[in-house]
Amino acid sequence: MKTKDVVIGITTAILLLVIAIAIILGGTGWTPLTEIRLLAKFYLENCFNLFDKNYWAASPEAVSAMLWDYRGIDTYYETAVFFLAVISGVALFRIAEVKVGAISSMRRELGLSIIVKTVTRIAFPLIITVSASVALHGHLTPGGGFQSGSMMAVAFLTAIAAFSRYFIEENLKLTKDNFLTLRSVGLITIAILALAPILAGSIALMQNQAKPWSSTPSFPEALGILWTAGSIFYYNLAEFLTVGAGFTLLFLLISIPEEEFRRILRL
Repeated sequence: MKTKDVVIGITTAILLLVIAIAIILGGTGWTPLTEIRLLAKFYLENCFNLFDKNYWAASPEAVSAMLWDYRGIDTYYETAVFFLAVISGVALFRIAEVKVGAISSMRRELGLSIIVKTVTRIAFPLIITVSASVALHGHLTPGGGFQSGSMMAVAFLTAIAAFSRYFIEENLKLTKDNFLTLRSVGLITIAILALAPILAGSIALMQNQAKPWSSTPSFPEALGILWTAGSIFYYNLAEFLTVGAGFTLLFLLISIPEEEFRRILRL
């Protein structure tokens, strides 16, 4: 064994030992206690407390209750940041407004192999179905709007990779403008839901269930036999459209074939 290899081995061992000691001594930061903290205890006790509805969010899914009720303003701003990111992407790729020319002689060669395309044909509707299920049940079980929207976008990204951008635009008849419209519908819905309590006289933006200090009515806990957890069900659906359409829109913009992009630049 060469001296150089020995030195590297010893140095690596010493480095790993130092890192292990640092972690054991708490060098990576404060380690949370095993006991439930007071804030977490409050959320767990109140998010779906049928016996004391003073601070409840009407949702058995604590994470969704936190995102859209207890700290809904933070989520509202996060959605606004995502909106600005999508708008920036559209602005940067505004050249894509130029109609991409047909490559009729290459159409059958676009995309990946027939095996990948076949698997994608099977997986695509399954992913869309699961993403919709995650959105519809996000107020009851783990999930929600952002997660389901991301899953939906993955389905379209897979189709773009397997078949090319033309599969989305021509076979599915879904264009950049369609996804831009869906994203806008989702954002407008979130804005309406957020402003509704204020229009009803509340002092709180995005109020879901009325709190002890509020005299305005709550969002209905259910519609018939459909439990909606107040506004959380609708927020999840709106976020599902916003995130799914926003990501897919960006995927379409960056998936223009290089030769087509060069052709556009020469126009």
